[in-house]
Amino acid sequence: MKMSDTPIHQFRYRESGMGEEQVFTWTAATEELRLEEGAGEETIVLLSRRQQQELTRRLEKAGVIDWQAQYTTEWLILDGTYWEISWTGLERKGASQGSNAYPDGWELLRDWLYRQFERDVGEFG
Repeated sequence: MKMSDTPIHQFRYRESGMGEEQVFTWTAATEELRLEEGAGEETIVLLSRRQQQELTRRLEKAGVIDWQAQYTTEWLILDGTYWEISWTGLERKGASQGSNAYPDGWELLRDWLYRQFERDVGEFG
């Protein structure tokens, strides 16, 4: 199924590793992208129409609605990166998570989210 058949209207993406945690929440209706950090800090960015379109394009290109429920690796990695995403579309809901294992296209979404808050991706792990 193509993403355009089931557009995502909202999602929550959480990432943690090395004692840090970030949670991104986006809702199409409000055009807000929120970043919550482990210390209770919250930053809200109001996305422009162009940014909303870019986010939708990245969600589609990454194939988020087709991601497996779980991604794992056979390697034992301590203090690695854990991530999860849950999303809601018009007719479906879904969720995916992983620990040091990622679906194709994961970086397309992740890197874009961090860039909206004008921080170096390396700052978060």
